[in-house]
Amino acid sequence: MARTGQRFWERAAPPFRVVGAVLLAAGTIHLYADRVIFDGPTFGARAALSLGDPRVAGYAAERIADETIAQRRDLMAYRPLLVGTARAIVSSEAFRAGFRRAAQGAHAALFSERAERVALSVPDLSLLVRSALAHDPALAARIPASLRADVTMVPSGRFARALVRFVRLGHRFRRNAVLAIGGGALLLLLGIAMPRERRKSLLRGGATLASVALVLFFLPPLARTAITVSMANAALRPVAAGIWDAFAGGLRLWALVLAGMGVVLASAASSFGSHVEIEEVARRVWTRLRQPAGTWRGEIVRATLLTGLGLFAALRPAATLYGLTVIAGALLAFEGLRELFMLVPPRVKEAARHAEEALAEVREKADAWEGTRIWVHYAIVGLVSVSLIAAAIFFMRSPAALPQAPALTDACNGDRALCDRRLDEVVFPGAHNSMSAAEFDGWMFPNQEFGSVSLLGHGIRALLFDVHYGTPIAGRVKTDLQDEKVSSAKFEKAVGKEAVDAAMRIRDRLTGPPSGPRAAYLCHGFCELGSVPLATMLEEVRDFLVQNPGEVLVFVIEDYATPADVAAAFRESGLERFVYRGGVTAPWPTLRELIDSDQRLVVFGENDTRGVPWYHPAFETIQETPYTFHTTEEFSCRPNRGGTTAPLFQINHWIETTPTPKPSNAAIVNAHDFLLARARQCQKERGRLPNILAVDFAMTGDVVGVAAELNGLAPPGASR
Repeated sequence: MARTGQRFWERAAPPFRVVGAVLLAAGTIHLYADRVIFDGPTFGARAALSLGDPRVAGYAAERIADETIAQRRDLMAYRPLLVGTARAIVSSEAFRAGFRRAAQGAHAALFSERAERVALSVPDLSLLVRSALAHDPALAARIPASLRADVTMVPSGRFARALVRFVRLGHRFRRNAVLAIGGGALLLLLGIAMPRERRKSLLRGGATLASVALVLFFLPPLARTAITVSMANAALRPVAAGIWDAFAGGLRLWALVLAGMGVVLASAASSFGSHVEIEEVARRVWTRLRQPAGTWRGEIVRATLLTGLGLFAALRPAATLYGLTVIAGALLAFEGLRELFMLVPPRVKEAARHAEEALAEVREKADAWEGTRIWVHYAIVGLVSVSLIAAAIFFMRSPAALPQAPALTDACNGDRALCDRRLDEVVFPGAHNSMSAAEFDGWMFPNQEFGSVSLLGHGIRALLFDVHYGTPIAGRVKTDLQDEKVSSAKFEKAVGKEAVDAAMRIRDRLTGPPSGPRAAYLCHGFCELGSVPLATMLEEVRDFLVQNPGEVLVFVIEDYATPADVAAAFRESGLERFVYRGGVTAPWPTLRELIDSDQRLVVFGENDTRGVPWYHPAFETIQETPYTFHTTEEFSCRPNRGGTTAPLFQINHWIETTPTPKPSNAAIVNAHDFLLARARQCQKERGRLPNILAVDFAMTGDVVGVAAELNGLAPPGASR
């Protein structure tokens, strides 16, 4: 019975080794797909990576130009210019960020069993095209406002439908990759351990694994060729090849790592035997190829193999040379590792000899040392082999095993050092009453030189502004006081009696029917003193975020409009898709996490935020300093709204001269050294990094530079 069992294992071992190696390769493919294709964010990143391929980028640019011309036929004369502009857009961070988000959305449809088509749409394309054509305002104005990069893919043909079904099936069973790898490893181990001559079975098992892995190495380019050749539309073939390379290119590195495991096993086994095994294997292969097979079936296989290899070498000489180089490299690695392992026995034997001389009086222990030498050899070779294989497995689990996705932005809020900091570890330069700006015609008593969106372009990242209801009448906006749940005394305290009197005089002159609907406006107490539609400002902030995918902003809204109306304005402007929807307690997300999830706007409201999940109560999350200081001597860091337990900290830093803010005061208190000293003092007293530095006239002084210094960065313009 024992002999029968041994014969069974001798016969079963080769199939076990082959099936085990194939299962390991299949599990590796499945594991790679799980990390690269089946994961939505990674899928989006791979899709963005494909835009770096000139074939894909060129096709995308052509599609953008054609879509533009389809909506404005008269632009046909400008097609070369539009294509060139589109190429610049496709290579931009803003487009790639939008394309990544669109690909993530398409990912869900791709792996939905009921979806018959996959639609990919890049929003805000018209904004990017107009921005790229800023040098030609007349042409930019002719770009359709509704321009979008829409691609709808419907699997057609038997091959395409089968491929989609196969990918969806792999997605459904994506967790089975570990089972395939575990089962393959077990079969390979049985195929090595059960035969009587384990050294040879280990050698053959390692060679089998390395051979299967090398087949896996050449599989991606072969599959790419098969896919592109099967496509009826020749124009799409290079595009498909570029996309395939972006997704499948990293699999070849995994295949080499798997082949390396096989080489380690084979070389370890070979180190216990003679040096002729590799030569014998090569001689057998060459003899088998040269001599006719014993059967007609074998001869057909041999002839087909030789013909295929010859044609491939003739048609693809570069690929053939590349493949031969890879195989030669594997053989050299095998030989080198074997020589490394062969260094072990002489060292062990020398140690045994010295030990034997030292113990000359105990001659009977010499035989024991010989056995020890062999087992030490086994142990060292086994330890080195296991270490190398463990290192390969660790590498395949690490991010370095995947091709690097494009850095859609190499900086967060202007510096890469901020990317891995949590939101509560970052200082945001802020503008108090950011809507109240001298750049707007007719605005009385402004607090800022520039309006909210212009301030963003100058480095401000926290905007504090007021929202009121108003109705346009006779070229101005009349505040709907009946909706304002504040007393006249509070208005006077906020803007001063002089401003209230001026507003009421203007208000009395506003007669006649409304020239527009009642809506939410950015006003400081009274819209009669100056106003900007809330929706207009939000649309411009959306444009800023689209064009600057690496920026994170904070809004603190003094709200006198209902949460529903504020949310409606965010939704209609398109800004809602950028709002942060997570929690406002520790731990906060990092800036990188906010950017990667495209939740780059954190919104707080001072009064009523109920019913809107992303609209957070300001002073449950933000603690602040007082804000009514009439001289520099009055500045303090005492707690005000928000107490001392809220996770974020805001420093209010301006001289109150209601109703007329004075730039001359800002020149003093916003000066770099003065502002930095107060921020440091408040940080020391309150035990918290100031997250928002809110100032009047943010373009006066150096609030942006002070924020950078508090963040531990070089001030803007300094040598890095």
